[in-house]
Amino acid sequence: MTYTQFPYDTLVSLGQNMKTLSDRLQGHHRGAEDCDGLSGDHDDIQHAISDFRGEWKTSLLDLMTNINSWGGLSEAIGKMVADFDAQTAAALRPSDDGAGG
Repeated sequence: MTYTQFPYDTLVSLGQNMKTLSDRLQGHHRGAEDCDGLSGDHDDIQHAISDFRGEWKTSLLDLMTNINSWGGLSEAIGKMVADFDAQTAAALRPSDDGAGG
């Protein structure tokens, strides 16, 4: 089995960056909305644009949701493992109470 190590701060930072990206994508839902005057068959063009925008919006919302979810997961894993390591290190640290050999 192959193991990969990532610095905890990198996981937390990656998670925060992914959530920021998701937030930024939510604010950029711009594009073609109206094609009046483009040609004599602008109703057909408008319908095609509307269909495309609907499919695009659904795909973009799925992408934003997934980016945000994976970002939150990455951040949580980084924090959880860092906390676990800190607690384990503290528990294994020799005490200064004078007990022992």
